[in-house]
Amino acid sequence: MVCGRSAPRVSMAAAAPPRGGLRRPRPCSGPGPAAACGLWGPAAPLRGTGAAPAHGEPPSSGRCGKASSGVFGPVGAGSRRRGKERRRGRSSSADPAEFPPAQPLRDPSRIPSLAPSSRSSARRARVPGCGARGWRGCSGGDTGAPDIAGRGCPGAPRPSWLSQHAAAPRPRRPPAVPGSCTETISVELRYGSTVMRLDFVWLRDHCRSASCYNAKTNQRSLDTASVDLAIQPQAVRVDETTLFLTWPDGHVTRYGLEWLARNSYEGQKQQVMHPRILWNAEIYRQAQVPSIDCRSFLETDEGLKEFLQSFLLYGIAFVENVIPTKEDTEILAKRISIIRETIYGRMWYFTSDFSRGDTAYTKLALDRHTDTTYFQEPCGIQVFHCLKHEGTGGRTLLVDGFHAAQQVLRQAPEHFELLAKVPLKHEYVENVGGCHNHMIGVGPVLNVYPWNNELYLIRYNNYDRAVINTVPHDVVRRWYHAHRALTAELRRPDNELWVKLKPGKVLFVDNWRVLHGREAFTGYRQLCGCYLTRDDVLNTARLLGLQA
Repeated sequence: MVCGRSAPRVSMAAAAPPRGGLRRPRPCSGPGPAAACGLWGPAAPLRGTGAAPAHGEPPSSGRCGKASSGVFGPVGAGSRRRGKERRRGRSSSADPAEFPPAQPLRDPSRIPSLAPSSRSSARRARVPGCGARGWRGCSGGDTGAPDIAGRGCPGAPRPSWLSQHAAAPRPRRPPAVPGSCTETISVELRYGSTVMRLDFVWLRDHCRSASCYNAKTNQRSLDTASVDLAIQPQAVRVDETTLFLTWPDGHVTRYGLEWLARNSYEGQKQQVMHPRILWNAEIYRQAQVPSIDCRSFLETDEGLKEFLQSFLLYGIAFVENVIPTKEDTEILAKRISIIRETIYGRMWYFTSDFSRGDTAYTKLALDRHTDTTYFQEPCGIQVFHCLKHEGTGGRTLLVDGFHAAQQVLRQAPEHFELLAKVPLKHEYVENVGGCHNHMIGVGPVLNVYPWNNELYLIRYNNYDRAVINTVPHDVVRRWYHAHRALTAELRRPDNELWVKLKPGKVLFVDNWRVLHGREAFTGYRQLCGCYLTRDDVLNTARLLGLQA
C-alpha cells in the first residue's frame, strides 16, 4: 500500500497474493479502474478500521496503515484524476473482509519487507504518521514505542510479525511515471537489519537455477549479454526465507534471503573481507602469539591452520625448529603456496656482498618499507630465515602499516583519502654484474576496497619511490603533508616491534600490510628466503575453513 496524502491507493485484486507477495498484472491499457492499471501488489485495509481509505484521501487523524505484505508500489499515470473521481463518490472502497489481517510468522527477526523502487528515488519522502522510527506524526514518538500490544505506533500498527524493537519496513514511493504503470527497475527487501535494493537485471543475471548456473563447476552458464537491460519480472513474491521472481519468458528464479543479504551491496558494505587485529609493539607482545613447531606445520592441518590464523590476523607468523638450510626453508614455504619467481630468482641467498644493486645487500640499516613496490602487483608474502650471523646488530624491525594508517584516518581523514587516491610511480633500476632490470610499478600508497573502505594494501618504500610526476601542482604540497603524517605514525617508537632472527626460526611477513626494516650489523650475516603468491596462501587458508 502506498502511504501519503498525495499518493493514490493501490487497487486490490480479487484475491490477495501470499504475504509479502508482489504481483504485476497486465500493463495499463488506458482509462479505467485502478485494477486494470498493472500497479504492484494489493493493498490491505487499515487495521482497526472497517475499510481502507478512499482513493486519494489522507488517512484519518494524520495516520496511515501499512500493507501487511510490506509492499509499496509505483504510482501509475492518471492517479490524481482518479483520486478526484473517488472523492466525488464515483468509486467505493473494497470490502475489507477479502483481506484478512496477517498472521504472526515463526521468526520475527528475519522477516523481509519488499518494495519495488523506481529510477527517480531522490524525491521520495517519508510520510508523516506511519509509526516508523523518527517520522513526524507517529503517536509512538521518535522511537516508535510499542503500545501495550507491542504493535508500535497505535495509530498505524506495524505488521504483527515485526518485533516490537525492530524498525518498520521503509516504504519506497516512486513518483508518477507519465504514460506507464510498470516503470520499475529494482526491488527493495529487508532481511534482519539489512535493507537491500536489488536491480532486476542483477537478479536475472545471478539466477542460480540449473539452466543459469553450473553447480558442479560453480560457474555461470547464463550469457549475461543476452539479458534484456530493461527486464522486469511478471510476478514477484517473498516468504519468510525466499524471494521468487517469474520472468517474462516464464523462467522462475529463487533466492534465499540470507544469501541475498550476504551478497548484496548493502550486505558487503557491513562486512570485512579480511578480519584483522591491528597492533603496535605492546599489543603484539600482550597477545603472546605462539610460534608453530616445524613438524606440526608440515605434518598436521591443525598446525597449519593455527599458523595461518595468526598470519591472517597479525600479518606476521613464526615457525620454529626449522633446519637452517635453503632446501628446508623451501620445503616449509611450499607447504602453503607456490613460490613466486621474480628477478631475484625462486629462493635467494641474502648477504652483504652487494651482489645486487639494492641497499639491502649491504650492512647498512634499512628503514621500514614494503618490498617490490616497483611491481605492478607487489609480492604478497615474504619469507626470511637467518642461516648464519657472526657479528652484532642486525635485528629485524616490523611495523603494522594498517595500524599506522588507521591512526591517520582517525586523526586526519583528508590525509588518508589523499594517500588512497593519488597514484605514484615506484622504480627499480639495476645494472650490476650480469643483472640488468628496469621495473616500474604504479599505485597509491594506500589501497582500499571502494565499497567498504577497507584497506588491503600499503605500498610504502622511500628508497624506490620514483620522481613524483603524477600529481598536479595544486595537490603536491597536500600530498607531502599526508605522507609526512603517515611516516610519523610508522616511525613512532611504540609501533616498532624488534625481533632477532636466528637459525631455525623462519619469519613470514604479509608484504601488503607489515613493513620491515633492519638495524645495521657487523660481521657475516646470511639469510635465505623467497616470495610467495598471495592468492595461493589465501586459497590454502580458505580450504582450511578460515575467512581470507
